[in-house]
Amino acid sequence: MKYLGKLVSRVRASRSGQTMTEYVLIIAAIAVAGYIAYQGLEGGINTIIANVTATLSGA
Repeated sequence: MKYLGKLVSRVRASRSGQTMTEYVLIIAAIAVAGYIAYQGLEGGINTIIANVTATLSGA
C-alpha cells in the first residue's frame, strides 16, 4: 500500500503528463481551426480545381 501511495504522489508531482495534455489540446485546436478554414474555403478551392482541370483538358 505504501508503494501505491508513493507512486500516486510521484505521478502528481510530475508535470510531464500536464505538458503532454497541453500539447494535445493545442494540436486539437489547430485541427479544428484547419477544418473550419477548409469548410469556409471549400467553394473557392473547388472552383480553382475545376478551372485547372478544364484548362488542362482543353490543351
